[in-house]
Amino acid sequence: MDRSFFTVRGFQPVVVLVMLVVLAATGAPGALGAGTDGESALEEAPAPALAATSETVLQGPVDDMTYIVGPGDRFSITVWGQGVASYLATVTPEGELVVPSVATVPVAGRLLSEAKADLARSLESFYHDVEVSVSLVGLRSILVNVLGGVEVPGGYVGTVLDLAGELVRKSGGLSEGASSRNITITRRNGDTRRVDLVRYRNTGDVDANPPILDGDVIFVPHAVEFVHIEGAVARPGRYERVEGETIGSLIELAGGFARGAVADSVEVRQFVNDSETRYALVDADGPAGAETGLGDGDQVYVRALNEWRRPTRVEVEGEVKHPGPYGINEGTDRLSDVIHRAGGPTDEASLEDARLVRTLPWGGPDEEFERLQRMAVSEMSDVEYDYFRNRFRDRGVVVDFVRALGGDTGEDVLLMDGDLIAIPKTTTTVEVMGQVKNPGEVDHVAGKRSSYYIREAGGYGSVARKGRVRVIRGSTGRWVYARAAGALSPGDIIWVPERGETDLWKVIREVVAFLTSLATIYIVVDQATTS
Repeated sequence: MDRSFFTVRGFQPVVVLVMLVVLAATGAPGALGAGTDGESALEEAPAPALAATSETVLQGPVDDMTYIVGPGDRFSITVWGQGVASYLATVTPEGELVVPSVATVPVAGRLLSEAKADLARSLESFYHDVEVSVSLVGLRSILVNVLGGVEVPGGYVGTVLDLAGELVRKSGGLSEGASSRNITITRRNGDTRRVDLVRYRNTGDVDANPPILDGDVIFVPHAVEFVHIEGAVARPGRYERVEGETIGSLIELAGGFARGAVADSVEVRQFVNDSETRYALVDADGPAGAETGLGDGDQVYVRALNEWRRPTRVEVEGEVKHPGPYGINEGTDRLSDVIHRAGGPTDEASLEDARLVRTLPWGGPDEEFERLQRMAVSEMSDVEYDYFRNRFRDRGVVVDFVRALGGDTGEDVLLMDGDLIAIPKTTTTVEVMGQVKNPGEVDHVAGKRSSYYIREAGGYGSVARKGRVRVIRGSTGRWVYARAAGALSPGDIIWVPERGETDLWKVIREVVAFLTSLATIYIVVDQATTS
C-alpha cells in the first residue's frame, strides 16, 4: 500500500487539512504526519495496557470471539496513513463508540471481534488508503445482584470477565443449606443460565461457571434434592441432584472410577415409596447405562475387585549390600530371589543366625509382642512370659539360609506379603540372662553345653529355678530345655528363670487360712449360743 498520501473521499486536500487541525485541537486523533512535540510523543507511545478494576485478575488474553462489548469499555484506535495517529474512545451509556468528527459506531451487545471490525470498516470508508487498528484497553465495571442463600446478599461490582462463582464469593459465600449446583443467572433479556460450582470445581467444566454480564441477577436457592454414590470412585459421598442427573454425570462428578472399579455392574438403588427401595445392576461403561436417570434419594454403588493390584512386598534388613523393601509376587518369588536382588549377604553376615519373620495372618501389628520385646524377661509376669515365648516361636519361619542360598529348594521357601528377612552380623558369643550372678555375653566355645556358660556367668543366683532353664536358639527362635539343648551355637540365649515359692509354703498358708476361718466360725456360734 502506498502511504505517501491519503485523501478524504469527496473533499479537497485543503478541507482535509482543516479537519485534521480540528481533530488535533480537540485532543482526539493526532495528526497523520509530522507535527508538534506533543503529536510526536503520541505517535511513539505504545497502546495502553488493558485496564481493569483493582480486583480483576485476568486468566489470559480476552477472547474477542466471546467477549461482549458494553457501555464503559475503552478502546485504543490507531490510524496509519502518511503518519500515525492514536487516541482513546469509551463506549457511551447509549452503547456507541464515538470517533470525534469522524464516525459514531453502535457496538454495545456485539462480540468484541464484530465491534472491532465495524469500527475499522467505518474509518476505512471515511478515509482513503489507510489502515486501522482497534484494541480493547479497558474493561467496564458492572453491577450484579447476588441474592438468596449467600451470607451477604446485595449488589456487587465486577467485570464481564468475572465468573459467577467469583460474585458468589464476594457476597460472603454460600450460606448453610444453600445450593451449589442449582444456582441460576437471569440475564437482562430474560434468558437464564444454571451455575454448577461443584461440577466446575470437580471436573473443570467451564460452562458450569459462566462469566457475568451487565444486569445479571444471580440467585442461590436452597438445596432440596440429593443423590448418593459410594464405593470405587475417587470422591464418594452425597451430592446435590440437578435436573437431568444420570449415572454417568454423577460418576464424573465424583471423580470417575477408582482403581479396580467394576464398571459393568454398578448397583443403582431407587425408592419405590417412602421407605422401600429396589435395585438394578447397570453397565455404566455403556451408553444406555451411563444415561440412566437418577431421582431424589437414589443411591449408586460401584463395586471393586478384591485386592486389585494390591502391592506385595517384603523387607530385608541387616547384613545385605542393599537392605530395604522389595516387591514380590506371592507364590512365585523365593527367599533366595530377594536376597540376590538385595546384593547378597555381606562378608560379616551370619546366615546361621538369619531369620525369616512372618507377620500375623490378619496383617496387623502385634503391639503386645512388640511391647514385650522391649522388656527384660525378668520384668515379665508369668502370663507375659508365656505369651512372649509362644509368639516368638510362632513368628519365626524355620529356614536354613545356608542351604536355601545353596540351591536347596526345600529350604528356599516362597515369600509372603509382609515377610521380614533379618540377617544379623556374625556373633561369637552366647548370652546368659536371668537369675545368674553376672548376666551377659560369654565367648562361644565349640561343643560346650549350657552349664558351661552358666558357670562362666558366675553360676546360679540364689533364687534361680535350675530345673526350668531354657535355651533360645538364635537361628530359629525355638525354646528348648537346657538339658535337651546339647552343644550351644553362637547367638544362642540361655534363660534362667526365677524360682517361685515352694509348694510346702503354699500348703502351710492354706492350712493357716483354713484354721483361722474355723476359729472365726466357732467364736460366732459360741457367742450366739451364750446369748
